[in-house]
Amino acid sequence: MQQLAVSFGIATASLAVALFIPDRMRATPPQLLHGIHLAFLSVAVLTIVSTVVFWRLRAQDGAAVSQHKAPVTI
Repeated sequence: MQQLAVSFGIATASLAVALFIPDRMRATPPQLLHGIHLAFLSVAVLTIVSTVVFWRLRAQDGAAVSQHKAPVTI
C-alpha cells in the first residue's frame, strides 16, 4: 500500500506540473520554475487537507490490521 501511495503521489505531482506549466515546449526557465512552484504548493495543500481524514482515526482503529491492541485512553 505504501508503494501504491508513493506512485499516486508521483502521478499527482507530475499531473500538477503539466497543468501549471503553460506551453512546455516554448516555456522560458522562469515560467517552468513558476509552474513547478505552483505544483509543489498544490500538492502540499492536498497533503494538508488529507490529514483531516487521519485526525478522525481513533487509537484502536489499526488494531485489527496490526494484530496488537493499542492502549485505551479515556
